[in-house]
Amino acid sequence: MWRLSGQLLSCLLILGLVSCNSEAKSPKRAGDTVRYRLLLRENPVSPRDASICYSECQQASTPKRYVECLATCPGFETTPGEYCSKSEVPPVAACLTVRKIPATNEPPPGMVILAVVGGWALAIAATSLCNSSGSQCGLLPPPQ
Repeated sequence: MWRLSGQLLSCLLILGLVSCNSEAKSPKRAGDTVRYRLLLRENPVSPRDASICYSECQQASTPKRYVECLATCPGFETTPGEYCSKSEVPPVAACLTVRKIPATNEPPPGMVILAVVGGWALAIAATSLCNSSGSQCGLLPPPQ
């Protein structure tokens, strides 16, 4: 009995580890979202240039200017009907999901607070990353 339970527990643990390592897919939503994404590590154009551009965009004074700055980075993409997955955070990607809100309604105060807190968290995370590893921010010269 104990041996069977141990084997079952081992199988469940292995299945759990395998499913945790699988790549997250971002399901589509019905046209009310737009994903703005800049892949950093796996940038199809240039991971180094994308990281440098991302770092420079952190100085943007408004969210609109931040997205405009990111749009100039190599490999930046805009995808209607998609949203960011939980794994698309620096140093993997700079990803923003924008949800269309009807123009007649004001956003609830909680959404405004969440956006401000989220923006600060993103800036702090990027700063911490750059301080802990210059190579992640493109601050070190490329290896010769």
